[in-house]
Amino acid sequence: MKAFEVFTDKGGKSVDMLGQVIFVKYFEDVIDPSLHVDITIADTNGLINKLPIRSGSVVKIHVEHPSQDDPLAMSLIVTNISGHIIDQKREVYTLTCETKGALSNHTNRVWKKYTGSIATTVSTIINEKIEGEIKSERLDLTSNELEFYGNYRRPFKLIGDLCRKAIPSTSGSSDIGSGGTAGYLFFETQDGYNFRSIDVIFKSDAKLEYMMTPFKKGLDVSNNFKLASSPAMTESHDIIKKLRSGAYSSSNWYYDVLTRKVLFENFKFNKNIELANDEDVTPTDFKEPYSRIILSTLDQGTTVKDAEGVKTNTPQRQAEYQAQASARYAAMFSQILDITVPMNLSLRAGQVIKVKFPDLNTGKPQDKNSPESGKYMIARLSHEFGNPEGDFTGLSLVRDSFTINE
Repeated sequence: MKAFEVFTDKGGKSVDMLGQVIFVKYFEDVIDPSLHVDITIADTNGLINKLPIRSGSVVKIHVEHPSQDDPLAMSLIVTNISGHIIDQKREVYTLTCETKGALSNHTNRVWKKYTGSIATTVSTIINEKIEGEIKSERLDLTSNELEFYGNYRRPFKLIGDLCRKAIPSTSGSSDIGSGGTAGYLFFETQDGYNFRSIDVIFKSDAKLEYMMTPFKKGLDVSNNFKLASSPAMTESHDIIKKLRSGAYSSSNWYYDVLTRKVLFENFKFNKNIELANDEDVTPTDFKEPYSRIILSTLDQGTTVKDAEGVKTNTPQRQAEYQAQASARYAAMFSQILDITVPMNLSLRAGQVIKVKFPDLNTGKPQDKNSPESGKYMIARLSHEFGNPEGDFTGLSLVRDSFTINE
C-alpha cells in the first residue's frame, strides 16, 4: 500500500495516515451493487476526533502490486466506523468505505419513463442517477426491450428488477427478441459497474488457471497460480432439497395483471440451461416430471403497445423469461468452492477462471481430470493486505456442473 489519505471538511486538506494502517480488506460480490473496503487503523494521535474522522469523510487509497500493471487507486467515502477500542496509547477502529454510488443510490430516485433496450436503459440510469459509467466491455447487450416508468424506486433496486427480465443478445442471431437464458448480474468492481449476463459469463474463456498441487519449487513464478491453502467445496447433493425447490423441473403459473389471464410455463433445467462444464448432474429418473409449482404474477406495465406482448418490437415472453431467470440463479450457486491464492489484483468478480485438481492418489493434475476441475465464476473475492503471513486473495467460486472425469 503506497498511500492512504483522509480528507477533512475544512478546506479539503488531507492527512496521511499510511503509517497507522494495520491491514486492509477489499471486497467484491456479483450480487452486491457496491464494493466495500475495510481499513483497520491503529490511531496513536487521536485523529478520529482531532480531524475529525466521521461517516461521510473522504479517503483515498493507492495500492501497487506486481500482479497488476495499473495501481488500485480509489476515492472512497467512509460509511461506517466499527470495532472502536481505546487504551492509554492508541485507538483501534475499522473504517468501512464504499464508492460514492452507494450513497447516491439512497439520495436519488428513478421517476421518468424509459423505452428501448434494457442494457441501454441500465447504462442511462447509472449515468444520470449514480454519476457512474458502464463501459462496453462490462455491459452485455440485451435482445429484448422494455417500456416502463421508474415509479420513484432507488436506482440499484430498479436495476436489480431489470436483471431478471433481461435476455442476452445471441451472436449472429437475426431474429428480433431471440437470445440466451434470462438472468443478469449487476455489481461493482475496481473497474466500475457491470451489467453482465450469466450465460455470457459462463460461455467466456477462462482468464487464468489455478492448480492444486503439493509440488512447489522455491522462487518459481508458477507458484503464484497454485492454491495457497486447502480448498473448501460446498456442493448441494441433497436431491430432496432440489426436488422441493424445483431445481430440475418446475411448473410456473403466472397471473397477468394486465390481461387478467393465467399463463402456464413448464421449465426443464436440462433443456433450457446451457452448462459451463461437461457433466449434467440432473438425475435421469427425476428430471422430466415437475416437482414444484411456482405461483407468481406478470406485470408488463401499462405502456406496452400490445397487452399480449406479442406485437411489440421485441416479443415479451415474460412467463418464459421469469422461469428461466429463477432456474438460472438457483443453478449458479449449486456448487461453491472457496479457495485462497497468492495476492492477485487482476482478478475481478464475474471473471471465469479454471481450477485444476489432481485425481485421487496421483498428485499431479496432468494425469487425469478430477470432476472438481473445470471452469468457475468468481462470485466473491477479498484482497487482504497487511496479514503477517503475507498478502492473499480469497475467492468464492461457483458453477452449475461437473467436469467429466477422463
